[in-house]
Amino acid sequence: MKKLTKENIYYIILIAILLVGIITRVIKFGELPIGLNVDEAGIIYDAYCIEEYGTDRFNNSYPVYMINFGGGQSALYTYITAILFKIFGVSLTVARIPALIFSILFIVFGFLITKDFKNKKLAILVEFLIVIAPWHFMQSRWALDCNLMSSMLLMSIYTLIKAKNKILYFVAGVLFGISLYTYALTYIAIPIILLLLLGYMLYIKKIKVSDIIVFGIPLAIIATPLILYMLVNMGVLQEIKTPYMSILKMWTFRIGEVNFNNILQNFINMFKCIFAFDMNNYNAFPTTGTLYYISIPFAIFGFYKSIKNVCQDFKQKKFGLDIVMLINFIAVFICGILIVPGINRINAIYISVIYYTALGILYVSENRKYVLGIIITLYLVFYVMFLYQYFGIYGKQESVVGFNKSAIEVVKYIESNDKFDGKLINPRLRVTQPYIYVIIAKQMTPIEFNEKAVIGESLVYAVDRYIFYNDIISDDVVYVIQDDEEFIQKLISEGFSLEEFEDGISILYKD
Repeated sequence: MKKLTKENIYYIILIAILLVGIITRVIKFGELPIGLNVDEAGIIYDAYCIEEYGTDRFNNSYPVYMINFGGGQSALYTYITAILFKIFGVSLTVARIPALIFSILFIVFGFLITKDFKNKKLAILVEFLIVIAPWHFMQSRWALDCNLMSSMLLMSIYTLIKAKNKILYFVAGVLFGISLYTYALTYIAIPIILLLLLGYMLYIKKIKVSDIIVFGIPLAIIATPLILYMLVNMGVLQEIKTPYMSILKMWTFRIGEVNFNNILQNFINMFKCIFAFDMNNYNAFPTTGTLYYISIPFAIFGFYKSIKNVCQDFKQKKFGLDIVMLINFIAVFICGILIVPGINRINAIYISVIYYTALGILYVSENRKYVLGIIITLYLVFYVMFLYQYFGIYGKQESVVGFNKSAIEVVKYIESNDKFDGKLINPRLRVTQPYIYVIIAKQMTPIEFNEKAVIGESLVYAVDRYIFYNDIISDDVVYVIQDDEEFIQKLISEGFSLEEFEDGISILYKD
């Protein structure tokens, strides 16, 4: 029998970690998180419209930026989902597949960028930390536009810094251009990254001006529709609508979210988001944090070590991974302090933080294999505990904050029940724009939706016989109420009958 070599063992560990990452992420995929997030619902309906009719829900042909609920939504996730719908049909599971695929790509490219610029040992540790990270695990299981940002930016950076010919520089330009369609914060992050990264590469003569031109051509072409989108929403241009592309004015332009007055508070909140949790428990559990709280000291040690490497490389005019990770960290951190930071919004920062954590682990366990073994064992224990919490506790909750599992079924129940015929329906659900669940349940075409919708002041106020944001009590109205016991009791006192559903949803009506 052939003896295992160090190289064989290395590949066995590499593949084993990747398989663990994939297997744990596909367990109950499409079932957990329970229910349908309102942004998932928006992506699903727009993707269905694009695939079936070539428009978004508002009858605009192939928007470069989706209107969604008025403030907009980056388009890449929707278009990938539309393609998958064409192949596999429309379902929540299919809509979540892009998040899973791109999460696997993040694992692969996180390993590759570390291996190619550092060493295999550090690369395997980075891969391991990505696989077991609660943030990354939870991001990989549901559909949100910005969930693609971390992977696309990582792949773009890797391709650029590995490029050795004009073809690869061109590909890198394409990838950076596509990355702009993952989330609006890339409009800030990518220029900062490219300014610092290309500037340093020019300084050390790793790249030529001609290479930058080749890189910049596809980037500029792909970015042009988004530049026009910005000009339209700043009032410089009118909306652009063609059969092949729409550049639309949002109901509310989210550039207003950029706020220089809250930089100090956001600076503090950034560290909470990076290592702990935010307001949404579907991004990270407060009990585990994003990367486990044990990572904090390692990340600090690793950051210190990495900064020393940066200083040394800069003095010697060398190109190293530490400079790339610092540039990425700075760019995303700047974005985070300009808005109200959230884990999903700043997800591109985690490749740098995970790299620093891995560097710190090796730094404190240098020449002490037993220390490294203890640390890895602790992380594995934390991962098992996290999986138990995710599948055993979180996965068994009747209602998950941010995800609605009963709204569509309630609408279908109302539509199929004769006793509700001729009545107006007033859904008062725990989301800002509940109409999306109605049009999905009723399987409305975008043409039908626009004919029957009442839209004004950045809200959809009615669709067909469904009315929203109305507190008037009437005997001819059926109320669908979620988690509002006071209003339920008020209706009961007025003689309304009560039917209870899951998710804290109740139907109240008069016969």
